[in-house]
Amino acid sequence: MTAIVVAAVSTAAMYCSDAGETKAEQQQMQLIELWQVDGFEGGKGSRADYLSKVAEKCFANDNTYIKVTSLTAQSALRNFETGRIPDIISYNAGFVGIERLINDEDFTYKTWCSGSYCFITCDAGADFTDINSTNTVVNAGKDNLAEVAAALEGLSGAVQETPVNAYLKVLDGSYKYLLGTQRDVFRFRARESSFKVRCVESFSDLYQNISILTANAKKYRACMQFTDFLLTVNDVSSVGLFSENTRYEDEVMSQLSKSMAELSLRSYCSQEYKDGLLAAARSGDINKIKNLIK
Repeated sequence: MTAIVVAAVSTAAMYCSDAGETKAEQQQMQLIELWQVDGFEGGKGSRADYLSKVAEKCFANDNTYIKVTSLTAQSALRNFETGRIPDIISYNAGFVGIERLINDEDFTYKTWCSGSYCFITCDAGADFTDINSTNTVVNAGKDNLAEVAAALEGLSGAVQETPVNAYLKVLDGSYKYLLGTQRDVFRFRARESSFKVRCVESFSDLYQNISILTANAKKYRACMQFTDFLLTVNDVSSVGLFSENTRYEDEVMSQLSKSMAELSLRSYCSQEYKDGLLAAARSGDINKIKNLIK
Protein backbone atom coordinates (compact mmCIF):
# COMPACT_ATOMS: atom_id res chain seq x y z
CA MET A 1 0.00 0.00 0.00
CA THR A 2 1.30 3.44 -0.93
CA ALA A 3 1.99 5.51 2.17
CA ILE A 4 0.25 8.88 2.28
CA VAL A 5 1.61 11.16 4.95
CA VAL A 6 -0.14 14.38 5.92
CA ALA A 7 1.22 16.46 8.78
CA ALA A 8 -1.23 17.02 11.62
CA VAL A 9 -2.20 20.62 12.25
CA SER A 10 -4.34 22.30 14.84
CA THR A 11 -7.88 23.50 14.23
CA ALA A 12 -6.84 27.08 14.90
CA ALA A 13 -4.17 26.95 12.21
CA MET A 14 -6.67 25.56 9.71
CA TYR A 15 -9.09 28.39 10.36
CA CYS A 16 -6.51 31.15 9.95
CA SER A 17 -4.47 29.93 7.02
CA ASP A 18 -6.46 31.61 4.20
CA ALA A 19 -6.86 35.05 5.74
CA GLY A 20 -5.31 36.59 2.60
CA GLU A 21 -8.14 35.54 0.27
CA THR A 22 -9.82 38.30 -1.70
CA LYS A 23 -13.57 38.81 -1.46
CA ALA A 24 -14.01 37.46 -5.00
CA GLU A 25 -12.08 34.31 -4.11
CA GLN A 26 -14.19 33.84 -0.99
CA GLN A 27 -17.40 34.07 -3.03
CA GLN A 28 -16.42 31.46 -5.63
CA MET A 29 -18.44 28.26 -5.70
CA GLN A 30 -16.59 25.45 -3.96
CA LEU A 31 -17.12 21.74 -4.35
CA ILE A 32 -16.69 19.48 -1.34
CA GLU A 33 -16.29 15.74 -1.93
CA LEU A 34 -17.85 13.51 0.73
CA TRP A 35 -17.60 9.73 0.67
CA GLN A 36 -20.20 7.59 2.41
CA VAL A 37 -18.76 4.17 3.28
CA ASP A 38 -21.48 1.64 4.07
CA GLY A 39 -19.51 -0.65 6.36
CA PHE A 40 -22.61 -2.02 8.08
CA GLU A 41 -26.23 -2.39 7.05
CA GLY A 42 -28.47 0.56 7.77
CA GLY A 43 -32.15 0.30 8.48
CA LYS A 44 -33.78 1.47 5.29
CA GLY A 45 -33.08 3.93 2.50
CA SER A 46 -29.68 5.43 1.73
CA ARG A 47 -27.30 7.17 4.09
CA ALA A 48 -25.68 8.84 1.07
CA ASP A 49 -29.05 10.34 0.06
CA TYR A 50 -29.65 11.43 3.63
CA LEU A 51 -26.29 13.23 3.76
CA SER A 52 -27.02 14.91 0.42
CA LYS A 53 -30.29 16.28 1.77
CA VAL A 54 -28.61 17.51 4.95
CA ALA A 55 -25.93 19.22 2.84
CA GLU A 56 -28.56 20.97 0.73
CA LYS A 57 -30.17 22.36 3.87
CA CYS A 58 -26.84 23.31 5.42
CA PHE A 59 -25.66 25.29 2.39
CA ALA A 60 -29.04 26.45 1.05
CA ASN A 61 -27.89 30.09 1.16
CA ASP A 62 -24.21 29.49 0.53
CA ASN A 63 -21.87 28.96 -2.41
CA THR A 64 -20.83 25.49 -1.30
CA TYR A 65 -21.94 22.21 -2.87
CA ILE A 66 -21.26 18.82 -1.29
CA LYS A 67 -21.04 15.89 -3.70
CA VAL A 68 -21.81 12.65 -1.84
CA THR A 69 -20.48 9.38 -3.26
CA SER A 70 -21.39 5.98 -1.81
CA LEU A 71 -18.50 3.49 -1.65
CA THR A 72 -17.70 0.14 -0.12
CA ALA A 73 -14.81 0.03 2.36
CA GLN A 74 -12.76 -1.87 -0.22
CA SER A 75 -13.34 0.76 -2.90
CA ALA A 76 -12.41 3.55 -0.52
CA LEU A 77 -9.17 1.81 0.41
CA ARG A 78 -8.27 1.26 -3.25
CA ASN A 79 -8.74 4.98 -3.83
CA PHE A 80 -6.53 5.76 -0.84
CA GLU A 81 -3.81 3.60 -2.34
CA THR A 82 -3.82 5.68 -5.53
CA GLY A 83 -3.73 8.94 -3.59
CA ARG A 84 -7.36 9.90 -4.13
CA ILE A 85 -8.65 11.34 -0.86
CA PRO A 86 -12.07 12.99 -0.23
CA ASP A 87 -12.49 16.23 1.69
CA ILE A 88 -14.71 14.55 4.27
CA ILE A 89 -15.68 10.95 4.86
CA SER A 90 -18.47 9.10 6.66
CA TYR A 91 -17.49 5.54 7.60
CA ASN A 92 -18.11 2.66 9.97
CA ALA A 93 -16.33 2.00 13.24
CA GLY A 94 -13.58 -0.52 12.62
CA PHE A 95 -12.75 1.04 9.26
CA VAL A 96 -9.12 0.31 8.43
CA GLY A 97 -6.65 2.63 6.69
CA ILE A 98 -7.97 6.08 7.50
CA GLU A 99 -5.87 6.81 10.60
CA ARG A 100 -2.90 8.13 8.61
CA LEU A 101 -5.12 10.57 6.69
CA ILE A 102 -6.57 12.53 9.63
CA ASN A 103 -5.22 16.09 9.40
CA ASP A 104 -6.63 17.63 12.54
CA GLU A 105 -5.17 16.57 15.89
CA ASP A 106 -8.11 18.27 17.67
CA PHE A 107 -10.90 16.60 15.68
CA THR A 108 -10.34 12.98 14.66
CA TYR A 109 -13.94 11.79 14.26
CA LYS A 110 -17.49 12.23 15.50
CA THR A 111 -20.28 9.66 15.50
CA TRP A 112 -23.41 10.90 13.73
CA CYS A 113 -25.62 7.81 13.84
CA SER A 114 -25.59 4.18 14.95
CA GLY A 115 -27.26 0.81 14.72
CA SER A 116 -27.87 -2.00 17.20
CA TYR A 117 -27.38 -5.75 17.33
CA CYS A 118 -30.41 -7.77 18.39
CA PHE A 119 -31.90 -11.25 18.56
CA ILE A 120 -35.02 -11.89 16.49
CA THR A 121 -37.35 -14.89 16.49
CA CYS A 122 -40.59 -15.82 14.74
CA ASP A 123 -41.46 -18.31 17.48
CA ALA A 124 -44.37 -16.80 19.42
CA GLY A 125 -43.51 -18.89 22.48
CA ALA A 126 -39.81 -18.05 22.55
CA ASP A 127 -38.44 -16.20 25.57
CA PHE A 128 -34.77 -15.93 24.46
CA THR A 129 -33.54 -18.00 27.42
CA ASP A 130 -32.60 -20.99 25.27
CA ILE A 131 -30.38 -19.18 22.74
CA ASN A 132 -27.37 -21.30 21.80
CA SER A 133 -24.90 -21.81 18.97
CA THR A 134 -26.98 -24.53 17.30
CA ASN A 135 -30.40 -22.86 17.22
CA THR A 136 -29.10 -19.40 16.25
CA VAL A 137 -27.86 -18.13 12.90
CA VAL A 138 -25.67 -15.03 12.73
CA ASN A 139 -26.16 -12.28 10.17
CA ALA A 140 -22.50 -11.91 9.13
CA GLY A 141 -23.10 -8.34 8.02
CA LYS A 142 -20.74 -6.39 5.76
CA ASP A 143 -17.58 -5.05 7.40
CA ASN A 144 -18.91 -5.09 10.96
CA LEU A 145 -17.75 -7.51 13.65
CA ALA A 146 -20.83 -9.69 14.10
CA GLU A 147 -18.55 -12.55 15.20
CA VAL A 148 -17.45 -10.54 18.22
CA ALA A 149 -21.05 -9.86 19.22
CA ALA A 150 -21.80 -13.58 18.79
CA ALA A 151 -18.83 -14.63 20.92
CA LEU A 152 -19.78 -12.28 23.74
CA GLU A 153 -23.29 -13.74 23.66
CA GLY A 154 -21.88 -17.27 24.05
CA LEU A 155 -22.37 -18.14 20.38
CA SER A 156 -18.83 -18.89 19.21
CA GLY A 157 -19.07 -21.38 16.38
CA ALA A 158 -22.63 -20.45 15.43
CA VAL A 159 -23.36 -20.62 11.70
CA GLN A 160 -22.92 -17.33 9.87
CA GLU A 161 -24.87 -16.47 6.75
CA THR A 162 -25.13 -13.51 4.43
CA PRO A 163 -27.68 -10.98 5.69
CA VAL A 164 -30.58 -12.07 3.49
CA ASN A 165 -29.89 -15.80 3.85
CA ALA A 166 -29.69 -15.51 7.63
CA TYR A 167 -33.10 -13.89 7.86
CA LEU A 168 -34.65 -16.36 5.42
CA LYS A 169 -33.37 -19.31 7.48
CA VAL A 170 -35.25 -17.97 10.50
CA LEU A 171 -38.36 -17.36 8.42
CA ASP A 172 -38.37 -20.95 7.12
CA GLY A 173 -37.73 -22.43 10.58
CA SER A 174 -34.19 -23.67 9.98
CA TYR A 175 -33.13 -21.67 13.04
CA LYS A 176 -35.11 -20.43 16.00
CA TYR A 177 -33.12 -17.24 16.52
CA LEU A 178 -31.29 -14.71 14.40
CA LEU A 179 -28.47 -12.57 15.73
CA GLY A 180 -28.97 -9.60 13.46
CA THR A 181 -29.32 -5.83 13.46
CA GLN A 182 -31.93 -3.12 13.06
CA ARG A 183 -31.92 -3.86 9.33
CA ASP A 184 -33.46 -7.25 10.00
CA VAL A 185 -36.37 -5.60 11.82
CA PHE A 186 -37.28 -3.93 8.53
CA ARG A 187 -36.81 -7.20 6.62
CA PHE A 188 -39.29 -9.03 8.84
CA ARG A 189 -41.72 -6.14 8.69
CA ALA A 190 -41.56 -6.13 4.89
CA ARG A 191 -42.73 -9.77 4.98
CA GLU A 192 -45.45 -8.80 7.47
CA SER A 193 -44.14 -11.56 9.69
CA SER A 194 -44.89 -11.80 13.40
CA PHE A 195 -41.62 -11.62 15.35
CA LYS A 196 -40.09 -10.80 18.72
CA VAL A 197 -36.91 -8.85 19.45
CA ARG A 198 -34.36 -8.74 22.26
CA CYS A 199 -31.57 -6.16 22.37
CA VAL A 200 -27.94 -7.25 22.44
CA GLU A 201 -26.13 -5.11 25.00
CA SER A 202 -22.81 -6.94 25.24
CA PHE A 203 -21.13 -5.29 22.23
CA SER A 204 -21.58 -2.93 19.31
CA ASP A 205 -19.45 -1.61 16.50
CA LEU A 206 -22.43 -0.29 14.51
CA TYR A 207 -21.37 3.35 14.58
CA GLN A 208 -21.26 5.72 11.61
CA ASN A 209 -18.46 8.25 12.04
CA ILE A 210 -17.41 11.34 10.13
CA SER A 211 -13.89 12.74 9.70
CA ILE A 212 -12.48 15.71 7.84
CA LEU A 213 -9.51 14.89 5.62
CA THR A 214 -8.96 18.07 3.60
CA ALA A 215 -5.92 20.24 4.32
CA ASN A 216 -7.47 23.19 2.46
CA ALA A 217 -8.48 25.84 5.01
CA LYS A 218 -11.56 27.10 3.17
CA LYS A 219 -12.88 23.61 2.53
CA TYR A 220 -12.08 22.67 6.12
CA ARG A 221 -14.35 25.43 7.42
CA ALA A 222 -17.16 24.27 5.14
CA CYS A 223 -16.67 20.68 6.32
CA MET A 224 -16.80 21.81 9.95
CA GLN A 225 -19.96 23.79 9.23
CA PHE A 226 -21.54 20.71 7.66
CA THR A 227 -20.45 18.41 10.49
CA ASP A 228 -21.84 20.75 13.15
CA PHE A 229 -25.12 21.04 11.23
CA LEU A 230 -25.34 17.25 10.78
CA LEU A 231 -24.84 16.59 14.48
CA THR A 232 -27.38 19.25 15.44
CA VAL A 233 -30.28 18.32 13.17
CA ASN A 234 -29.78 14.63 12.50
CA ASP A 235 -33.08 12.85 12.96
CA VAL A 236 -32.10 9.63 11.20
CA SER A 237 -35.46 7.85 11.48
CA SER A 238 -35.80 8.18 7.69
CA VAL A 239 -32.91 5.71 7.30
CA GLY A 240 -33.91 3.51 10.23
CA LEU A 241 -30.92 4.28 12.42
CA PHE A 242 -30.34 5.95 15.79
CA SER A 243 -28.96 9.24 17.08
CA GLU A 244 -29.45 11.56 20.02
CA ASN A 245 -31.99 13.52 18.00
CA THR A 246 -34.00 10.53 16.77
CA ARG A 247 -37.17 9.35 18.49
CA TYR A 248 -39.27 6.35 17.50
CA GLU A 249 -42.91 5.82 18.39
CA ASP A 250 -42.95 2.08 17.67
CA GLU A 251 -41.89 -0.13 20.56
CA VAL A 252 -39.21 -2.21 18.82
CA MET A 253 -37.18 0.63 17.32
CA SER A 254 -37.57 2.69 20.49
CA GLN A 255 -36.21 -0.24 22.50
CA LEU A 256 -33.24 -0.67 20.17
CA SER A 257 -32.50 3.05 20.19
CA LYS A 258 -32.10 2.97 23.97
CA SER A 259 -29.83 -0.08 23.97
CA MET A 260 -26.43 0.60 25.58
CA ALA A 261 -23.55 -1.71 24.71
CA GLU A 262 -21.27 -2.77 27.57
CA LEU A 263 -18.32 -2.97 25.15
CA SER A 264 -18.04 -0.91 22.01
CA LEU A 265 -15.64 -0.37 19.16
CA ARG A 266 -16.41 3.18 18.07
CA SER A 267 -13.39 4.34 16.07
CA TYR A 268 -11.24 3.35 13.11
CA CYS A 269 -8.54 0.79 13.84
CA SER A 270 -5.63 -1.10 12.31
CA GLN A 271 -6.06 -4.37 10.44
CA GLU A 272 -3.88 -6.09 13.05
CA TYR A 273 -6.22 -4.97 15.83
CA LYS A 274 -9.27 -6.10 13.91
CA ASP A 275 -7.69 -9.47 13.13
CA GLY A 276 -6.89 -9.89 16.84
CA LEU A 277 -10.51 -9.32 17.80
CA LEU A 278 -11.75 -11.77 15.20
CA ALA A 279 -9.23 -14.42 16.25
CA ALA A 280 -10.32 -14.06 19.88
CA ALA A 281 -13.98 -14.29 18.86
CA ARG A 282 -13.40 -17.44 16.80
CA SER A 283 -11.60 -19.13 19.67
CA GLY A 284 -14.21 -18.01 22.18
CA ASP A 285 -11.61 -16.11 24.24
CA ILE A 286 -13.95 -13.64 25.95
CA ASN A 287 -11.26 -12.27 28.26
CA LYS A 288 -9.02 -11.41 25.33
CA ILE A 289 -11.88 -9.64 23.56
CA LYS A 290 -12.56 -7.58 26.68
CA ASN A 291 -8.89 -6.75 27.13
CA LEU A 292 -8.59 -5.64 23.51
CA ILE A 293 -11.67 -3.43 23.61
CA LYS A 294 -11.31 -1.80 27.03
